[in-house]
Amino acid sequence: MKPNEELLQVRGGTLLMRRAGSGPTVLFLHGANGILAWLPFFDRLSDRFDLRVPDHPSFGGSPTPPWLDDMADLAYFYLDLFDELKLDDIHIVGHSMGGWLAQEIAIRSQARIKSITLIASVGIRIKGDPVANLFVMTPEQIMHAVYADPKLIAAELARTLTPDEITLITANRTASARLAWSPRFFNPKLSKWLHRITVPVQIIWGAQDGVVSAAYAQEFRKFIPHASVTVFPDAGHAPFAERLDDTVKTVADFVMRNN
Repeated sequence: MKPNEELLQVRGGTLLMRRAGSGPTVLFLHGANGILAWLPFFDRLSDRFDLRVPDHPSFGGSPTPPWLDDMADLAYFYLDLFDELKLDDIHIVGHSMGGWLAQEIAIRSQARIKSITLIASVGIRIKGDPVANLFVMTPEQIMHAVYADPKLIAAELARTLTPDEITLITANRTASARLAWSPRFFNPKLSKWLHRITVPVQIIWGAQDGVVSAAYAQEFRKFIPHASVTVFPDAGHAPFAERLDDTVKTVADFVMRNN
């Protein structure tokens, strides 16, 4: 289902919002790479849900506001967005850096949140097992870290990027560095506030994740003990790409159980 796109003006920020489908509200928060295309994962979710997929401020089609310094600013912006749009009963699905953002939002307020799904989330750190330094890795190294399937890796590396895609990737990398360069992809204070998250939470991971190791799935559960954990074999950092059917079912079933 092709999404509608709209530029939203929210308290000093402009946000590009994609929207498709109907049903319970699902908000997908993207990771450091941003949204490069409308994914099959989004198509499948929009078959059952009112799916909203924004570009975070400073990513993609959303310009950089002067007040954006860190993930806390981004979290408060989304809380303002929820108020502005009068959104309630939101099921947040956050991937990687988007999972971190979901947690930063939730520790501040869950008043409009119904459930949270974390997919290969960053945000905390296991000593001796840091998140891969994507800022210094080559495209080949990144592909091997993100995907488990050699055929998919080969196909991605063989693809010629358009000038527009190169521009978008560069802009998104700059935006993610601004928010997550130091410390790299985590907030040292986040773990001590995760007990504030009381809405239903599920954690999804790929067993072969080379960006954020699958050990983080159980590490997050230490701080959010009511969370459920699902780890897919033969999947890397983007299980919705390599295990599409399984990821869609896991997300959709969780949303419907907690709607």
